[in-house]
Amino acid sequence: MTRTLLALFLCTSFGLNAQNMATLDAIVETKRFHAGEQGEQLDVHISVLGGSANWKSNATGERTAHVQAITIIEKDSTIVDFRKSDVFSPAVKDSSSTDFIIDEHFVLPPGEYSLTVELNDLHSTAEDLSKWRGPIVLTPPGNGIHFSDLMFTSGTRVAADGSTRPIPFAGTYFPTENTRLGFYTEIYGCDAALANESNVLVTIQVETYENKLVKGDLKWQQRPKNSSVISIAQEFDIAKLPSGNYLLVVEVMDRNGNSLARLDQFFQRNNPIRYDLNDLSSVSVNNTFVDLITDKDTLAEYIACLRPVCDDLERKMVDDRWKDRDMVLMKRFFYSFWANRDGFDPERAWRAYRQQVSTANRMYGCRNQKGYENDRGVAFLKYGLPSSIVDGSQDNRQLPYIIWHYYRAGRYSDKRLVFWQQTNGIGCWSLLHSEIPGELKNYDWQRQLAVPLGPAGTPENNIGTPEWNRLNDNFQRPH
Repeated sequence: MTRTLLALFLCTSFGLNAQNMATLDAIVETKRFHAGEQGEQLDVHISVLGGSANWKSNATGERTAHVQAITIIEKDSTIVDFRKSDVFSPAVKDSSSTDFIIDEHFVLPPGEYSLTVELNDLHSTAEDLSKWRGPIVLTPPGNGIHFSDLMFTSGTRVAADGSTRPIPFAGTYFPTENTRLGFYTEIYGCDAALANESNVLVTIQVETYENKLVKGDLKWQQRPKNSSVISIAQEFDIAKLPSGNYLLVVEVMDRNGNSLARLDQFFQRNNPIRYDLNDLSSVSVNNTFVDLITDKDTLAEYIACLRPVCDDLERKMVDDRWKDRDMVLMKRFFYSFWANRDGFDPERAWRAYRQQVSTANRMYGCRNQKGYENDRGVAFLKYGLPSSIVDGSQDNRQLPYIIWHYYRAGRYSDKRLVFWQQTNGIGCWSLLHSEIPGELKNYDWQRQLAVPLGPAGTPENNIGTPEWNRLNDNFQRPH
């Protein structure tokens, strides 16, 4: 079974979905390192997806998978090197099917090659192979300070020769259960470029992908001894790193803090985090969009406009922060509010809401009330624009009213809100009645609205009047 792949360059990761029960799935990843005068070292990491393999019990009752891997390097259709490995997975005692790694290492001159990986499930009775094929380009060493590829790792292991080696981590996706971000890379050329320095300043940090800002306190500095090859192996605790797209960055700096060389590797984190609003002392806003807000009145206004979409606890905190104007507390609350709603990109969520607030202020502001303080503005921010509107503001025979009808209002369907002006055409619109659970219920709203204007109008004598009938018709059948 063969599939042609897109071009692969230096650092490569690709996979193939199984097309039948007998076909193994795997992620095949390549990493490049310099091997001095010998050439370029190409590491091929084959992560076999355990769920696609057949598992059998051994003599001790434990279950294992058994895979044969053939890795072939060709140049101009001629085989220049290959490996054949017979690998057992780690044994498991339960019914789980864990993934496992097959490592192969080649040393080759710079050039263009073709890589082929064939996998055979030795516990399967099927005769078909899983096969991957694609080009590999190995470039000659660069001038000045430069890097190998960056390899994500999941710990270390003791090799057959007794040395300690990193365990490759397949791919660039880190779900919630992965709480450590380990990596390994090599830096070359510092001995020549920084000949007068006995040590080299190396900065390692996690940056947001969108704006290249350091994420929280995920930043370290090292001063390894200057050498022609400097190995960097490090690990970050990412248990509290929320969902998002990030860059792991390694930089060589001069003594003035200027970047001399930079390597970055993309990774994605899936880790929904909800901050406990009762304890925000651990929330860090360093290098977030909130950190850029320096005016306390501006931040207080941003927090105040959240009130329409707050729950009870959040609403209390909005009121508290409006009163105390404490910048530290305001920033922590504001960031956690949006991180709880969009851990992937809280700034994007705030910007989208801020645009809605601007719309509410423009459309529903009244006298000294901003749009987000007005009942119609609050409804707009909570539920969006209504599906239809009945405008009774020009009815000169009774008090002005407006009926908003929503086919969908949050998690509720087919709901109506009634707004009115308690004086004829004067004052702000206020909510008179809502069908949405938890909001204002006024079972006398029709009687109040259907009062004919003039001295004879009283709430007691309006049932069955033309005003009453017209109002009910508009409420039940919104335009």
